[in-house]
Amino acid sequence: MKRVLLIAVFVLFLVWSVVAQEKITLQFWHTYSLAEIKVLTEQVERYMQENPNVQIQLTNIPFEQRATMIINAIKGGTPPDLYRGDMPMQFEIARLDAALPLDEHIKKNDPDMLTDVPKNIWDMCTYKGSIIAVPEDFFVPVIYYNKDLFQEAGIGEFPTTWDGLLEAARKLHKPREGKFGIEWMSWGDGPYWSTGALFLSNGGNFVEDGKVVFASENNAGTFELLTELFQYTPPGLSTFGYDDWDKAFYLGKVGIQLGNGSWSIGNYRELAPNLNYGIAPYNLVGPMGTEPLVPGHGVCFYMVMKGTKYPDEAAKVITWLVSKENHLEWCEKLWHTPVRTSTFANPFFDDPRFDAFKFELTRARAIFTGDVATVFNPLIADTFRRVFWDIVEGGADIEATLKTGAQEMEKILAELGK
Repeated sequence: MKRVLLIAVFVLFLVWSVVAQEKITLQFWHTYSLAEIKVLTEQVERYMQENPNVQIQLTNIPFEQRATMIINAIKGGTPPDLYRGDMPMQFEIARLDAALPLDEHIKKNDPDMLTDVPKNIWDMCTYKGSIIAVPEDFFVPVIYYNKDLFQEAGIGEFPTTWDGLLEAARKLHKPREGKFGIEWMSWGDGPYWSTGALFLSNGGNFVEDGKVVFASENNAGTFELLTELFQYTPPGLSTFGYDDWDKAFYLGKVGIQLGNGSWSIGNYRELAPNLNYGIAPYNLVGPMGTEPLVPGHGVCFYMVMKGTKYPDEAAKVITWLVSKENHLEWCEKLWHTPVRTSTFANPFFDDPRFDAFKFELTRARAIFTGDVATVFNPLIADTFRRVFWDIVEGGADIEATLKTGAQEMEKILAELGK
C-alpha cells in the first residue's frame, strides 16, 4: 500500500513539475512609437524575469496599418494573444466576438483599478456590459509649435483666437525656404482628431442626442477657417502618413502642428533633442462658440484575444502593465496622460509642461452619445475625412457637401441601429 502511495505521489510530482515548468509564449502586437517601445521592452523584460516560464514576443504594427492587420488576423483565425491599440479598434474587435471579457480577471489581479480609473474611461473599454479592454492612456490633442520659427517670424505667445492662428500661420509660411505655417493629421480619423476642437469650440459637432448635426452653420464656419489655413500647409498634406506628418515638425519644417499628443515628448527627446518647441492647448473659441472644447475620445488600451491558449496569463500581463507602479513609470518616462487617478495625483504632473493637457482634460467632450460602439464608428470617421478633404483641398461647396455628408452619417447610424 505504501509503495502504491509513493508511486502515486511520485507521478503527481512529475505531473506538477511538467505543469510548473510549462513554457508560455504570448504574441503581443502593438502600435507603439520609438520612445514607447523602449519603455514597453523594459517592462516586458522585467515581467519575464519575474515569470521565467513566460515568453512575450513583441511585434510592432505600423500605425496606418493597425486596423487592417488586426482585423484580417482575427478573420483569418491567426490573431495574437495580446493587442495594444487605440480608439475605436476595441469596439471593432469586440463586434467580431474576438475580445476576452476581463471583468473577473481585473477583480482577481488588480481590483483597485476598477475604482482608480474614472467611469468615463471604463465606458470606452466596455462593450455590451463587459469590460473588453484595460485602459492604458487617455489622450487629448494639443498643439505643438516651433519656438525658433515663432521668434524668426516675430510671433510672441501662441495665439488664442482664430484670427491670431491665421496670422501666425501666414507669417510662418515661407515655402521658398522649405518652411510651412501649419499642418494637421490627414489619415483615418486624424483630420477630426487634429481639428475637432475647432468644430466643438465653434458650437459644432457630429451627433447630439442621437441626431446627426453635421450640416450646421457652425461646422460650415469652421470649414471656412480650415480652407484658409490650408493654403499655409506643406504640399501633399492630404497624402501624408504619420511619419511624414511627424518629421515635418521635428525636422523644423512646420511652425504649428495641430493634433499632437503627450507621446511625442518622449519621441522628440530621442529623435530631435535640440528641437525648441512649446505645447499649447486648444484655447481657441470660434466666433459661434462659448468655450474651448476638445475631442475626449482618445483612450489607448490593452486587449486579450478570445482565442488565446493562455487567457489567465495574458490578462495577468496587461493588468500588471497598468499596475500603479508600472503605470506611474510609464507616464513619467513618456509624459503620457494617466488613466489612474492615483497616478495623476503624483507631484510629477505638477510640472508646468503638463499644463496644456490639464487645461484640456477639464474641457474634453466626447463626440458620441448613447452607445459608444455604435456612434463612434470608423464609417463616420471615413465620411468626415472625405467631406473634409473635398472642402478644404478640393474646394467643394461647403453647404452642399456638409448636407451630403450628414445624409451619409444618418444612413450609417440607421444601419447600426441608432
